[in-house]
Amino acid sequence: MEVNEVGKSVQKKFTSFLSDKPMWVFWITYSILSGILFGIFYAAMYLMAQLWWVPVIVIIVIGMIWGTLAYPKEAQKLKEKK
Repeated sequence: MEVNEVGKSVQKKFTSFLSDKPMWVFWITYSILSGILFGIFYAAMYLMAQLWWVPVIVIIVIGMIWGTLAYPKEAQKLKEKK
């Protein structure tokens, strides 16, 4: 399979799902996606402004989980070095 053939097959697989659709489908899709993104960002701003302690707790918990999962691997590497 040549590079050109791979490029064409990828292009066929990843063409826009809105291609060859009427303009009203694009506007409905655009409005829905904009509404979803607005809701996500509004919720994030609310949490950061009104409940500022929630992201702090989430970051601390993520760090604790990450450290707990990483510790055994590092301990074993140090054990193997000795």
